[in-house]
Amino acid sequence: MQKDFKNYKFYWRIFFLSILFFLGCVAKPKFIVNDYTPPMTVAILPFNNFTNDLDGPVYVRKIFSERLKYRGYIVKSIDETDNVLRGIGITDGGQLSAFKPEKIGEALNVDGLFYGDLLEFSYITVGFYNKRAVSVSLKLLDAKNGNLLWHDEKKVAKTEVALSSQEALKAFKHHIIEKTVEKTFRVPLREEVEELVNKILLTLPRR
Repeated sequence: MQKDFKNYKFYWRIFFLSILFFLGCVAKPKFIVNDYTPPMTVAILPFNNFTNDLDGPVYVRKIFSERLKYRGYIVKSIDETDNVLRGIGITDGGQLSAFKPEKIGEALNVDGLFYGDLLEFSYITVGFYNKRAVSVSLKLLDAKNGNLLWHDEKKVAKTEVALSSQEALKAFKHHIIEKTVEKTFRVPLREEVEELVNKILLTLPRR
């Protein structure tokens, strides 16, 4: 009986530690306001592009919009958002800072605004070294008062190092073809972007 009790305590301790480990691994945002209440309707504004890639911000925004709907948010379409923004003089993400969130929210008639910064979007193929990386910062503001509700930043990077000149040549050809195909179909860094968006959305509470 005493042995069974000890075993019970042992397994309970393992279970408790596993729960603590799991909770410690749960994705958390850089910031989330206390008593977060998800906005009813949201718009994803054009991304501010800090890279040299012109397709990157467009593609990341598109994927984020598609995946956000599965978190229960009512998302205004990108086309409709851009049409309204053009009407108030905004055609690029870099112009957003000149307008108060309240004005943008009123024009779009939404409760929340997602602002995005594309921080890195790169393909690097040099000799024996290959790297594909994307980094994004996203924040959600209350469209009624401009208050920050949620903010997160994530990066996904994949690197390969060839061990021989033959492997390096093979990898070089593969990545050049891969990059060409992705550019042709306007799905740059597709796998990395999808992984990054999924990671960010894990830190945004469902609606």
